[in-house]
Amino acid sequence: MDSRVLPCIHTYCLRCITSLGKDKKPGDEIPCPLCRKEFAIPEGGMSKLPKNYFVEKLLEVKNLANMLCHEDSLCDVCADDGEVSERKTDRKAVVYCIGCHKNMCKQCHGCHQQFKLPGNHKVIDRNKSPMPVDDLLLRFPETYCDKHPDKCLELYCFECKTTICLQCRVTGHDSHKCSDVKDVADDKATSLTANAEGIKAKIKDCESMQKKISDEERVLVDKVTETEKVINEKADKLKTMIDRHREEALSKLTTAKTRQVKENENVKQELERQVVVMESFIRYTEELKQRGTACDIASTADELRIRGEELLKFDVEVDLPVDFTLTNVKFEATKTLSESEDDIKRVFGELDITVDVKGKQSLPIGG
Repeated sequence: MDSRVLPCIHTYCLRCITSLGKDKKPGDEIPCPLCRKEFAIPEGGMSKLPKNYFVEKLLEVKNLANMLCHEDSLCDVCADDGEVSERKTDRKAVVYCIGCHKNMCKQCHGCHQQFKLPGNHKVIDRNKSPMPVDDLLLRFPETYCDKHPDKCLELYCFECKTTICLQCRVTGHDSHKCSDVKDVADDKATSLTANAEGIKAKIKDCESMQKKISDEERVLVDKVTETEKVINEKADKLKTMIDRHREEALSKLTTAKTRQVKENENVKQELERQVVVMESFIRYTEELKQRGTACDIASTADELRIRGEELLKFDVEVDLPVDFTLTNVKFEATKTLSESEDDIKRVFGELDITVDVKGKQSLPIGG
């Protein structure tokens, strides 16, 4: 894994972080996929981001620990030489060289010890119980320089803020202030410890705030549940009252209509009777005039005149023998809905919701 560390200290493999900024050019800022803190792409591209040697070492140690926990392995050196033994147990690995990254049999290990090879060649005995990861990490050598693979990073350049080897000091950092990496590490570790303690306090603050928010959320949920119940009860009560008033008003309206329709029917029947009487009088007088003799007309004319005068005096508004009334219906609401919002709030009630912004001020959001 070619790990690269961002300014926010989050680490990614070079392939993934390069893919993230594939549409960007050096100098452009892109966010860290985890914390979203933006960083500028270095000149030369993502490959110029610093390596995270510690993470790479941790991954190597974990892979080694998993390998050592598995069943016996054969010698890697013999396999590289192309040797094939009829007795494979003679080639069983007895040690693992951290510097060579190889399993070795007893014979190859003996040869390995006779040669003075550059670098750190600590070996792990494979016949013993698997070593814990922390102990394995202590056996790993210091990180080697990318430019000079046979040199350890022994110095720290304060001007470049990076670790270098002795050859780097001569070739590129001879005028820079440098110091032994272990001394610098001790000083920086003290600073990191102080920061870590302060950050731990911030973590406690966050956890305390999380608990406070959770407690307030429970209180809010309870209050909302209780308020919902009150609102629904009030709404149901008002709805019941409105339904009752509606039924009463509709019942009165129906009764008035029924009474008036019945009364109108009686009046219409009486009017029809009066029309029949008048039409009968007219037909009789016309027939008498056309077909009756002089004697017939003379003998009944006075009675017909008197009856006719009576009919002429008939006043349809006054002389009907049945009661006649007129029912008017009018429903007048106090106000239209758009004009009565305040009245509705006064009758129903008003919800008041405020949000406390960072515990400093109240912001109304409803009501």
